[in-house]
Amino acid sequence: MDSETTLTPFLRGKIRVHQPRRGYRFNVDSVALAGFAWVRDGERVLDLGTGSGILLLLVGHFHHPSRLTGIELQEELASLAARNLEENGWSGRGQVVHGDLRAMEALEPGAFDLVVCNPPYHEAGRGQTSATPERALARQSFSAELSDVAAAASRALAPSGRFCAVIPAARAEDFRAALAASNLHLKLLRPVQDRPGREPHLVLIQARAYPGKGPIALPPLILKDDAGAYGPEMRHWLGHEPIAGRRFFCDCMVGTLARYLRLLGADAAFFRTADDDWLMEECTRSGRLLLTRDRPLLAQCAKRGIEAFDPDHDTPREQLKNVFAALGPIPGGQPPRCVTCNAPTLPVDRDQARGHVPPYTYLTHERFSACPSCGKLTWEGSHLERFTAAVMRG
Repeated sequence: MDSETTLTPFLRGKIRVHQPRRGYRFNVDSVALAGFAWVRDGERVLDLGTGSGILLLLVGHFHHPSRLTGIELQEELASLAARNLEENGWSGRGQVVHGDLRAMEALEPGAFDLVVCNPPYHEAGRGQTSATPERALARQSFSAELSDVAAAASRALAPSGRFCAVIPAARAEDFRAALAASNLHLKLLRPVQDRPGREPHLVLIQARAYPGKGPIALPPLILKDDAGAYGPEMRHWLGHEPIAGRRFFCDCMVGTLARYLRLLGADAAFFRTADDDWLMEECTRSGRLLLTRDRPLLAQCAKRGIEAFDPDHDTPREQLKNVFAALGPIPGGQPPRCVTCNAPTLPVDRDQARGHVPPYTYLTHERFSACPSCGKLTWEGSHLERFTAAVMRG
């Protein structure tokens, strides 16, 4: 099989992906979806039609899932995806199922917090069919229709889970109908434009099992600038620039501290039920600094050479001051992160807030932001200004 595959170093060599020499090879669509499908710390992730497993590798690299699972119909691709998980260090927390996502017994029902999919873009029999069978299966719906993908996601999702996919803009209405037929409701939409001013050619979607108040449209993801260079968001997800600033992982003893750090724009991971070994493994893998009051855990970190810090106080506000005193303040100018998901919020048009926030709030505020993971809307308020000022005065 090695003669039929190539090895692609990705994200400056942080991920190494074996993929078919001929047939379907991953592209920037998968990267955009991995960035959009924000994984909350400790979530269980399923990729429908995983191919070589690139989506699993990307969400695992950028986030902190507790479990990665892929299902793939083509046996050779399933073997390749399993190999990629193993060689990138995910064999202990990842698996690939060789099976048909349409089969009821293929996956455990209700077992996943996040389901992702880069489904076949074209209906079978429409457009030019690839001469390579593997590419044809991946890009056209010979093996699974959009309705099959939506039904599989609905079966696999936990009650509060999320389904994220990237689809051609031309098939958005088809996909909306497929979701509705499987009792899934659109929560977030984000159009994808190749360059500024061009019509969206893709749409990133998030759907859930409960209807909520209707979908929220996030600002477009613009892949490249007018000169053809990747824009800031895509440069980040493609690993073209080093991650700026210090990143944290807070254990269960300092959960409120994580929320405070997120309000100030700091990247602060938090998984309440994580055990010590998992925390240390994730901090080692991602280069995060562990914040904890647990002295035995601090001692273990010292033995293993893992950077850790004791905020040395029982009050979250004082813990924050101690972190700043020892490590320096959070760089200014960063937008607040969602206190629940740790995702950086995105500004949205004011019209998107109508019906999602109290009427008085809508009438008295001009600027709103949305979490690209949970969709929660936030707005500027004096409470955040007072909190930031008090913290910065230290």
